Amino acid sequence: MRIQRMRLRLQWYDLTVKYRRGKDMELPDTLSRAQLPVNKPEMEGLECVSMLHFVSVSEQKYSELQNCTREELSCLQRIIRQGWPDHRHDLPNELQPYWDSRSQLVVSDGVVYKGLRIVVPPSMQAHMLKLIHQSHLGIVKSKQRAREVLYWPGMSSVIEQMVKNCGKCADFQNKLPRQPLRPTETPSFPFEEVASDLFEFEGTHYILLVDYYSKFIEVDTLKNLHCRSIIEKLKAQFSRHGIPVILRTDNGPQYAAEEFKVFCQSYGITHRTSSPHTPHSNGEAERAVQTVKKLWAKASDKHLALLDYRTTLLDSVGFSPAQLLMGRRPRNSLP
Repeated sequence: MRIQRMRLRLQWYDLTVKYRRGKDMELPDTLSRAQLPVNKPEMEGLECVSMLHFVSVSEQKYSELQNCTREELSCLQRIIRQGWPDHRHDLPNELQPYWDSRSQLVVSDGVVYKGLRIVVPPSMQAHMLKLIHQSHLGIVKSKQRAREVLYWPGMSSVIEQMVKNCGKCADFQNKLPRQPLRPTETPSFPFEEVASDLFEFEGTHYILLVDYYSKFIEVDTLKNLHCRSIIEKLKAQFSRHGIPVILRTDNGPQYAAEEFKVFCQSYGITHRTSSPHTPHSNGEAERAVQTVKKLWAKASDKHLALLDYRTTLLDSVGFSPAQLLMGRRPRNSLP
């Protein structure tokens, strides 16, 4: 019957049939044979490598996570491996909060993950909260930092309450309403357009550079406010990230100096200044200065505070300044 059906389909065509040995018919002969067994890779091992690559953890901290998970979440590990019950109420009370996330939970190398986020054992949650809030980034950004790499049931509510109860955050909360932002055209690539400003904090002068594309902030200490010192710091920053097409500044004496004009021309930079009567028109740099001052006023470690800002996701794009600028997620203090 198979041959008859094939002949009916082919009777519309004028074909010349030629015999060829099977070993010479490589493609048709291969397709007609049963597929050979394929050794599938060990998915748990691949998943573990992928997770460890995404979530950078020191050996000491990972060992602590493994030990605490074994002692406190062994029942959860067993259920993930053996299968979940049909109903939430069939779970022990302490595991019922994990019910809604059950399809995303996996066990890898002795640690429980929700997707790519580490499930934190109860005894380590207080320490993680301290790390999440060490730079006092506020409710939204603290949640974003945590949600990128950590998980436990009710984590967002705990973070929100912690920030609300923080005295430092309350002291530095903006009392004035935020001014509407002036729309600007987004640059096409990192460091195409940057803004610079000078500021003083606790008796020390600093120069700030912010990238319009990624919102990445660079801050350097200034020994003095001479134009030459500012040029040298900018050269150092440009050596790390490349020479921008456009540099925006206010109309301060250092940026308005002839020496600075010559520097921009020699580096092929278009220098745009704000009006002397409206220095706030250099808004990107002004906002970045306020961000840095608030971070440093609340944080005990200025460098960690900047790192936390650079590695926290931006609301508008879902990536951190560091990811947008460098194309990678730099290691920070979490987890």
